[in-house]
Amino acid sequence: MDRFYILLIAVFCGVNGLGIAYSHILEEWGIFNIAGMLGNILLAAVTALSYYFSFKGMKLKSGHAFVRGVYISTFVKLMICAVAVVVYVALFKQYVTKGTLILFFLLYILYTVLETYCLMKVAKSE
Repeated sequence: MDRFYILLIAVFCGVNGLGIAYSHILEEWGIFNIAGMLGNILLAAVTALSYYFSFKGMKLKSGHAFVRGVYISTFVKLMICAVAVVVYVALFKQYVTKGTLILFFLLYILYTVLETYCLMKVAKSE
């Protein structure tokens, strides 16, 4: 198993563990705990797919193909996250808070940094 997937699982479990352990604090801040967990699941899954396609693009001979693959995977991940936010807002209007949306985008940044860091390490070694 690639080291990235081990780190991804560790980050996913760590974020879920913190969310469960500090759920009372998150509720005080107006963060809907279930939405945060679902966002974490979605982002971990989308990040795993994005990394897979970017890693696959790395094996191609053309450097342009790799860069194009990374841009496309990042754009697709951003679009999936945007659609998820729109669906969340449409379905749970009474529970929508700024805190939950900020949490979702902070998770997006966390997973994107993790993916980029691991891709850069792989690219440097090759």
